[in-house]
Formats: sequence, C-alpha cells, structure tokens
Amino acid sequence: MTLDREELRDAWTVSIVEDSAPAGVPPEVRDALRGAGISATVPGQVHTDLEREGLLPDPTHDRNEAATRWVGRADWTYRRTVDVDPRGHERVDLVCEGLDTVTELTVDGVQIGATRNMHRRYRFDLLDATGGSNTATERELEILFESPYREAGRVAARAGSMPGPYDEPFPYVRKMASNFGWDWGLTAVTSGPWRDVAIERWSTARLRDVRPLVDVEAGEGVLDAHIAFERSGMNDLDQDGEDDDLVLVVTVSGETVEGTKTRQRSRAQVTPKENETVVTVRIPEARLWWPRGYGAQPLYDVFVELQTVEGEVLDRQTFRTGFRSTRIDTTPDQIGRPFNIHVNGTLIDVRGVNWIPDDVIVSRVDRQRYQGRLAAAADLNANLVRVWGGGVYESHDFYEACDELGLLVWQDFPFACSAYPEDEPLRSEVVAEARDNVARLSRHPSLVVWNGNNENIWLHDADGWGDELGDRGWGLDYYLDLLPTIVDAVDPSRFYTVASPWSGSESLPANDVDHETHHSWDVWNRLSDDHYRDSVPRFVSEFGWQAPPAWRTLRDAVSDDPMTPTSPGVVHHQKAADGMGKLARGLEPRFGTVPDGDLDRWHWLTQLQQARAIATGVEHWRSHWPRNTGVIVWQLNDLWSVSSWSAIDSAGRLKPLAHELRRLYDDVLLAIRPVSTVRTAPGGAPADTAGRPGGSDQSTASLPVPDTAGSTARGDTAVIDRPVAPIEVVVRSTRRGLDSVVRVRRIDMAGQTLAEVHLPVRLDGAGVGVVTLPESVGIVQDRTGELVVADMDWRRAVWTPSADKDMRWQPAHYRAAFSEAEDGDGLELVIEAESLVRDLLLQPDRVQPEGTVDRGFMTLLPGERVSYRLRGVTEADVPRLTEGPAMWTIDRELSISDIPQ
Repeated sequence: MTLDREELRDAWTVSIVEDSAPAGVPPEVRDALRGAGISATVPGQVHTDLEREGLLPDPTHDRNEAATRWVGRADWTYRRTVDVDPRGHERVDLVCEGLDTVTELTVDGVQIGATRNMHRRYRFDLLDATGGSNTATERELEILFESPYREAGRVAARAGSMPGPYDEPFPYVRKMASNFGWDWGLTAVTSGPWRDVAIERWSTARLRDVRPLVDVEAGEGVLDAHIAFERSGMNDLDQDGEDDDLVLVVTVSGETVEGTKTRQRSRAQVTPKENETVVTVRIPEARLWWPRGYGAQPLYDVFVELQTVEGEVLDRQTFRTGFRSTRIDTTPDQIGRPFNIHVNGTLIDVRGVNWIPDDVIVSRVDRQRYQGRLAAAADLNANLVRVWGGGVYESHDFYEACDELGLLVWQDFPFACSAYPEDEPLRSEVVAEARDNVARLSRHPSLVVWNGNNENIWLHDADGWGDELGDRGWGLDYYLDLLPTIVDAVDPSRFYTVASPWSGSESLPANDVDHETHHSWDVWNRLSDDHYRDSVPRFVSEFGWQAPPAWRTLRDAVSDDPMTPTSPGVVHHQKAADGMGKLARGLEPRFGTVPDGDLDRWHWLTQLQQARAIATGVEHWRSHWPRNTGVIVWQLNDLWSVSSWSAIDSAGRLKPLAHELRRLYDDVLLAIRPVSTVRTAPGGAPADTAGRPGGSDQSTASLPVPDTAGSTARGDTAVIDRPVAPIEVVVRSTRRGLDSVVRVRRIDMAGQTLAEVHLPVRLDGAGVGVVTLPESVGIVQDRTGELVVADMDWRRAVWTPSADKDMRWQPAHYRAAFSEAEDGDGLELVIEAESLVRDLLLQPDRVQPEGTVDRGFMTLLPGERVSYRLRGVTEADVPRLTEGPAMWTIDRELSISDIPQ
C-alpha cells in the first residue's frame, strides 16, 4: 500500500493555559480564551487567531506593540480530534513540519513527544502511543505551547549571560530571533503550529530523506540521489525471519540542449541490512541552469519511488531540480582573498539583496507573497538573495520561486548578532536542525552558499565579548567545526563560509575589506555616504541606508494627527538606535536640515537620500570589478511598516530605492565618479571558461581621450599634460563587450549646454571601461551652478559638484500629458521638460491607495520626454497627481528661498 497523507488543517481550537496568563491580559480576553477557547488556523500562530476574533489589536498599527507583548509570555493549547485508525496500514505517524517552539504533545493525555526547536520537522508514532488498538480510534490531540521566554530563562540560568546588542533572550531558544524585535522589527513573540500538521499512514517502508545532489560532467547532467528510508519492521512478506529487499527507482525528465524530450531512469535494490543508498541518474546533453541574466533556468522533473521487489509503490516524492556546477573561489591573491562565485565555470557579477522574514507572524507568508516579493527582486535586476540569519529556513515555496527566477540563494544558519550557548540542550538541537535543513534544501539549484552566522565573530572581537564570556563557549565551535562538518557530510556540493563578514582566517579581523566578505556599516552609523569610496571590499554582503516606507504605507500604519517626523507613532515605527538622528545627520551634508514638523519634505528627501547613498556605494564597488565581485544591499523587504533599509516596504510598495536598484544592477552600468587610483585587477583578471554562455570578464580598460593635446598612452592609461578633471566616466559591462559612445555635457541650472564631447567606449569583452574627461566637461567653472551629465544609449549619469543644498536650483518647468494606456492597463503619463528637471518623483499612492508608478527619481534636460506607466489611478485623479507632493522635484523640496543665489 502506498503511503497516505491526511492534512490536519481544520477543526482546531486554541486556548490560553489559565495559570500561565501573564499580567496585561484584558479580563474580557481572558474570559474568551478559557475552556474550549477559539477556533485556530493551522498552519498558523496564535496572534492571527486572536486578531481575527477581535481579542488582540494589530501589533503593527500605531503603538499597539506594547499592548500585545503579553501573548509571548503566555502558554497556549491547540486541540483537535484525530483518527488513529491505520486503515489497513502498519504504521500511523503524526507529522509536524514546524512547531513554534517549545511544546508537549499528548493523545488522550498520554505524552507522545516534546519539542524545543522552531526550525525542525518532527514525526511521532501514534500507534505506539495508543497501544495499537483500533477501538475508539477518535482521539484528542493536544499540543501545549509553552512561552518561549520560560524556556529561554531555564537555558540562560544554566548557560549564563550571552553578550549581544539586544536585551531579548533569543540566543537561548531555537526560534526566529527577529520575533524578539530588531533594529527594524517589532517584538511579537509567536507560538503555534506554524507549518503543516498531518497524519501519515504507511506500510513496509517509507522514504525518510531524499538528497538530490547535482553536478555537470562534460555536458552531462549528473544527479546523485542520496536516499534514506525507514522500515515498518513488519514486512517479512516471505516469512523467512527478516525484512524483504526493497527497490528504489529515480526518474528524471526534461529537455536536452537540442530541445528534444529526455527521460532517464535508474534503480537500485537494497537488502534488509540497508537503510540508505545512492541512485545516480545521468542526463546526456542536459540543459544548464543559470543565474538570471546569464542564461535560462531549465528545471527537470524528478520522481523518486520506493517499491517492493514486485513493483508495488510504497512511497514517492516528486520535485524539480536543475543541473549546474558551482564553485566559490577564495584562493589568496596579491590583494588578499576574493569571494568569487562561479556557476557553470563563469564568474558571476553578484548583485544581491538581503532577505528578512516577510512578516513578523511568519506563518502568514504564503507562496503568492514569496512569488511577488522575489519576482520584484528579479525585476530590479538582482541575481542573488541572501536569507539572513535572524529569520528562518524558508519553505520550499521560497526556494522554488528562486529556482524558477534564476535567483541564487545564500542561506544563513539561524545565528545572528549574539553569542550563543554551546551546551546542551541547544547543541543537540543545532545538530538536528542543521542536518534536517541542509538535507531538505539540497534539491534546489538556486542554493549555492551556506553561511555559519551573521556578524557574531565580528561583534565578538569588535565589542569585546570575551571579557564577559571568559572560557564559556559562545558559538565559535558551531561555525568553525560543527556546521561545516554537517554540510560536508550531508551536502558536500555546496560551499560553506564561516560567517558574514568573514576574512577567511581567525588571524585576520573578520571584517577586513581585502579578504572575502565585508559588512559596510560605518557608513550610515557614523559616516556620510561618500565614505563608501574609501575602500573596495572584495565582496560586500551587507550595506544599506534607511528611509521611511512609502507614504501610503506609513499613513495606513500610523494615525498621528498631526503626523510629523517626531510625532509618537512615526518615532515608534523606527527601531534603530538613534535612527531618527541618523536619518537627520544623513540628510544634512547633502540636503541640509529639514524644518521641524515638515513631514512631506522629510519623507521626500529621506527617499532621495537613500537612493543617492546606495548609488554611491554600488557605483563605486561595481566599477572596481574584478577586485570587487559582489554587492548585496541591506535589505529587500520589511516585516512591518517601519523606517528601515528596505527597497520594498511591508505592503509591497516599491520605494524609490527599488527603481534606482534597477539601474544600478543593470548589466551595463554608467556612472560618473571621482578619479580612482585603486588597482582593480588582483594579479590579473579572473579567467572564465572560453565559450561558456555567460561570457568572460576582463580586467578594467582605461580608455584615453582621443585627440587630447599633450596626451600619451602608457599601457592602457592616458596621461594628460594639462589640468586633469577630478571626475571620470565609468562603464561596467557584465556579460559582453561594448562599442558605443558616451555623450558628456556640462550644463547650467537652466539645462543649457556649456560644453559637450562625444567619447568612444570600447570593450572587447565584459569588464569596466574608464573614460578620462577633457577639461571642457570634466572641470566645472561654477560649482553651485553647473552639472555634468553623461548619456550612453538610454542610460544617464549626473554629477552634482556641490551639495544639493548649495546648488542654485531654478524652478522646474515641464508639461504633463495623461492618456489611457494602449493596452488598457492604467494610465500613460508623458513628461516633457521645458527646463532642467532634477529628481522628478511621482507618488501616486498619495492619491489612491493602490496607485503605483514604474519609475523613481528622473532627471530631464530641456526638450526631453519620458513616459511613465501609472496603475491604480484613473483620469479623475489627474488633477491631484500633478500637485505637490504627489509630483515634486528637488527645487520644490529645497525651497528656492533656501538656496544660495
């Protein structure tokens, strides 16, 4: 008989354990939760049920957070009736894909198990707990969820204090750390069966674990299916005193490079003494899976069947995977250690985003939400998502979306920003959780990196944790020994890195810019964004700049009247230490001080500052390829409406930063930067395999200015015997050569051209082209009254020689014409500039809640036109769409009266 699975989604109730109810529970809520309690959603967490029944205010709204914290300090009981009838099978198991977090499970009052880890899957034998009896098969299943605070307190009492930047006890319990709050997150400590609960009935044997490890050998796709199985202990069908042989069949189907259908199958017969084996399937001429931008993402269907020798199917699994080879190169070079990610022999120019849990009540994140967020990331030209270590191992839905979209995945183990005890019971939990999830996620071709922790080693050294810890373990053994050993044993096809940041050696500072991965947080925390240019890290795995959420998202979450940058609700929705002060200090060098109470100006300028700051870093680092081979912006998403570093807010609205990332992460990046003297090639450019579809990357080419008097070329660099421009144009081409022309103009504040040159940009292959500028356009005569503009194809870069607050901006004049889009999907808006229009931003969500626009900040010169697509608005909204602040430019934000004349 084939394994039968019954999902337990309905007929659940949840109630509070009365003697655990903490102070702060309203009496009417306590009364409603007594006895039978309320209906419960499974999978789910108790917050959602309490909100649905009107017993709990939305913790993300206004300042409700404090009024809901009691939920995390209470114990909760989930109940439902289950049928333990085997229905002809030999075994009946209760399968829990995720329990949050500290539980005791009973059937008719008899304990069948206990858990203390949100990140693990569990299986419990129901027949054993009920004596195998078929009488009264309807039994009461009860799952008691103890407050995570109580478990954390017990562990902390044994382990001692663990230093870190937060006061909450997340290091002592294997649970999503950001439930306990973060510098972008509220505190909402959850409990509940957050993933599926089911009953599985099976006979003879079942598949326990399938790990399909893939590689490519001479154009042939190779899938090694490592299969473990469990026997029922009751399958001596021929009555010879021992279990019978079993057969494992693995079938892989898809298309070859020629476009023909292929279906390859391998089988293995295993003896009663075996409980695992490897079945290898080879696919001739397999199509390769590539990161987006480098090729297609063909996926192959995989069918794994466990059979009797007579061919009866006992259990099966189906999924999709892709064939690719991966390698991360950290071989020392003349600069230090790179962190070069290769896929199918091609060095990848990583343009990534950091991912945090998309909801503080993480069970609310479904496949549709994953698909929407990750598709948005792909639309921004990202090609890697880093799953940060204060969250969870996401569901298969997340990784399947990444597989389909071509988004590489860097997965942190859940250790973040703290010391962690290495004693029992946590150590055994870490072992079990790591083995479980490394195996579970091995099917996904998008997954390329496992990372031991987020910032723990760096903070240990930088913040002097050793003084408090003494000789107690703090997690280092996990990162240096335990976790790499598990990865090597369970999935040796993936690369393991000790930490982020990590320099590759305990003898070096963890955050050394010349070695492997780097987090750039001095900028934002204490330095202005121009200091991104102080160094060229080998791989930047975190950097970011804050801004509030989209206007509508903020208004929907905060009801302050009046709402100002310092009103209580706005301030509450800022969790970073001195966050509002850092936002203000970040604005000041470029834009000056925002008057108290001017929310419109503050909101608009913080959005522009976030986009400008991130552009400064990305342009600098990407233009120093191949010294730098990757940037991962902090962060893609939010889990509530908050001022944060995100590009997409918690409502799914794109901040202007998101649109800027689309430009910054494009395969061809055009920028103007201060002249750089940084050596880019670490002892020669990384070589790629010739003929690979992804192309190859060459070292930086420095392109001399043609026909410049007194200039001579030395090697590939122009030397000019006249005043040298302090700026240069740089072009990064990720995948192919270029033969184009860059038009560079020096203009006044009316947008009139003062000087103009057309300069060739030629690259034989992918790489960086640096264009030296002649004095006529590279040296401004009036630092507060001129701009430098570079255009190549449809791309534009603008250089502002002085702080925007010091520039003598003139009023922007332009015409706006609205019409219904030809395809009927929204409105088309055409803006035609009659003067210089600097940083024009449309915010249709200020007019209609569903209003969206497909562009961010735009700069136009006189006579230029740009088209926008607006959705969620109608022609009736046009008058309001053209009014400030729904449509504003920088001259409106930096009031003309404030600008030096």
